Amino acid sequence: MLCNLQIRPKNTGLLLAVASDDSDMKIVPPFGAASVPEDDGEKAAREFVVQKENGNIDKAYGLGNRIADVFFDENGLFSVSDETALQPLVLLQRKILFAFVADAVLGAELPSVLAETASQRFSARMQGADSDLFDKVNDPKTLSYYLLCTKKGKPQFENIGRAFARSCCEEDNENLRALGESLHREYTDACKKMIKDTHFV
Repeated sequence: MLCNLQIRPKNTGLLLAVASDDSDMKIVPPFGAASVPEDDGEKAAREFVVQKENGNIDKAYGLGNRIADVFFDENGLFSVSDETALQPLVLLQRKILFAFVADAVLGAELPSVLAETASQRFSARMQGADSDLFDKVNDPKTLSYYLLCTKKGKPQFENIGRAFARSCCEEDNENLRALGESLHREYTDACKKMIKDTHFV
């Protein structure tokens, strides 16, 4: 989300150096003064304009829509034979894991302005279609299990599987652990492919 632009402080200290006539008048900074660095809000706004002009923002909206489509039809993404994977609670946790993976992959693979644009579009689609599901997907307790497994930016698949099983209230269930690991890999590959197929400039 873009920050508000901030107004630079007054009294920037610009001085006029006058030579022999007005035609040689120049604006120069005071001795030893450093240029005011661009703040995060200004950088984000400038980057948004650049990405908008080259068409990437519209592509990011499209990417967010494709991720949402896969999210709602997640059961068709990964074929499973274990009936456990089709239980209502497990199906819900599969969607939560997919949403977590999608957000993580966007953040890792794209510049922040494009990742945020796609993620916000995905979230808006989810919230508009099913606000209860949106709340469950964004449950801090469930997401904290996965965040702990991705410390230092590198997912530990075994721990992801355990977090998935724990979210399904069966932490010691080996089948659910294995399913969580497999889903995490499958979802990661699917999201990376969607990004690649978007053909950002």
